[in-house]
Amino acid sequence: MLIPLAYDSTLLEYSNIRRYIEWDTDLHPNLAILGNSGSGKSYFIRLLMGYISKYAGENAKAYVCCYKNELLRTDAPRFWGYKNVIQGLEQFRTEFEERLTGNPCRDFRLLLIDEYISWLASLESKESEKIKRDIATLLFMVRSLNMHVILGCHRGMAADFSHGSRDCLNVIFLGSPSKESVRSFCSAEDSDMIEPKERGKGYTIFDAQKPVAITVPTAQNIDKLDKAILKLVIDE
Repeated sequence: MLIPLAYDSTLLEYSNIRRYIEWDTDLHPNLAILGNSGSGKSYFIRLLMGYISKYAGENAKAYVCCYKNELLRTDAPRFWGYKNVIQGLEQFRTEFEERLTGNPCRDFRLLLIDEYISWLASLESKESEKIKRDIATLLFMVRSLNMHVILGCHRGMAADFSHGSRDCLNVIFLGSPSKESVRSFCSAEDSDMIEPKERGKGYTIFDAQKPVAITVPTAQNIDKLDKAILKLVIDE
């Protein structure tokens, strides 16, 4: 399944061609979206959720968690903020385990945790390490089940992802990511290609290929976007 992410910045800048860079969810089931304050990360995540709602099928569902409780201001049944984030992870894991043990459903499912690193930092060490292991299991195993994980972070270091699970994440950098974050996801050669960008611009890296510069589109109808997002987290 192909889901639009953002415009190819090079084509947009030099030819005024609005061609989307797309997320192939079959080849690349998991994403890390890294952006510091003011990078446009939260806006991009909301826009991506709108695209998922449009392209992932009528029965697509999302389990949306945000430690800072800012991403969605709703009491929708599949949105968890602050101390309740663990409940969203557990409910997603329950459906994951059901599919592993025989449930034939393969409708699109998404676990989205924004401010993932901040959430880990708020926990006791033992609990934090358990969650890292749980996330690693999901990253390694969701692909064949049409289940997907997106982690939104201000930064991302190798120590934040256990058992080599970082290699299961394709990455989107927005704004001006730290050098340490870039080096955690890129080769030394590719790290030099990642330059600081203004709000709403950045890079995608899939399968350890060369970074591709992107520009996040502007939503033309915010109300329509909000309704599309709510469709993912509310059972009608």
